[in-house]
Amino acid sequence: MRLLLPAALLMVLAACGTADRAGDTPELVDGLHLPAPGDPESWSSGRSPTFQVLTADGKQLELTAWTFCGPGICADGAPPDDPPAIGSAEELVFGFEQPGWEFTDVTFRERGAACPRQITVAAERLGPRTFRVPPAGRAGDWDVDIFGRGPEGDAVTTVRWRTPVDGTTPAEATGVLAVLAEHDGELDSYGVELSLSDLASHPERAAATVTVTSAQGRSATLTPRPDWGRGRSTTGWSWTSTARPTSVGPRGPATRSRTMRRTPH
Repeated sequence: MRLLLPAALLMVLAACGTADRAGDTPELVDGLHLPAPGDPESWSSGRSPTFQVLTADGKQLELTAWTFCGPGICADGAPPDDPPAIGSAEELVFGFEQPGWEFTDVTFRERGAACPRQITVAAERLGPRTFRVPPAGRAGDWDVDIFGRGPEGDAVTTVRWRTPVDGTTPAEATGVLAVLAEHDGELDSYGVELSLSDLASHPERAAATVTVTSAQGRSATLTPRPDWGRGRSTTGWSWTSTARPTSVGPRGPATRSRTMRRTPH
């Protein structure tokens, strides 16, 4: 018996060692080799959250977030001028180091266009830590910001993708109009801000008028000018004006309307 005991101990120790090594092996999920989830408490300026991304030729890129927030830390950066490219993949497949995250804001930024478009879509969940994104917009070159949120914070990374086919486009144009503000209980105005996005084409010229009507029926019409600082930087136009609707009348609920005239290319 004294001769068998060391052998038995050796077998137990060997088995434990094998289990530890197996735990370090990346898990293959949806074509991605995913390392074990990291510790968000270790996130720092030198240790960013990581993404795993498939390329068109089946290789895998490990990318770090260029901006993120985690337990006790927020690190702000900027997207790279020349992000890693995944080629002409049929879809964007990626994984994140933590489970429980959602990637509902994946933004396509068109490259090489005088009036670059931006389209934001949601990633489809494949598994606890893996996702897919089909092409968006017209086939071509896009920089794609992959932004997600989870229990530990938020993170974003960027890839360059040459989409092989046309993809989803916004269903209709959207816009934002700001005329009146009530931040401190008093009705006020900081000028007019109007923006339109997700247009089907790029207008060469555009003009806008804004009519503000008070609850008492008094109206004022404002004519904001195009904001060339933002101008046609996305899929539409932006206007601003320092004019304030002081002639509308006493404080009360107001209705707002707008008209737009545009001449496409």
